[in-house]
Amino acid sequence: QTLHAYFAAEGILHQTSVARTPEQNRVVERRNRTLVEAARTMLSAAKVPLFFWAKAIAIACFTQNCSLVIP
Repeated sequence: QTLHAYFAAEGILHQTSVARTPEQNRVVERRNRTLVEAARTMLSAAKVPLFFWAKAIAIACFTQNCSLVIP
């Protein structure tokens, strides 16, 4: 109950899905696809090797988490 109260206080929408069913998890699947596309674009634009893939994903995630999105 405490967790649900926290979600309500912070305006967080808590959603659950069945394990190993990407069809039910489309929001997360789209978010992951967006991160991969952003990382691929950064690596290509900077002309750096795939060795930096993990860093590119981390930077793409950080950038998107800091971006304000108004629905």
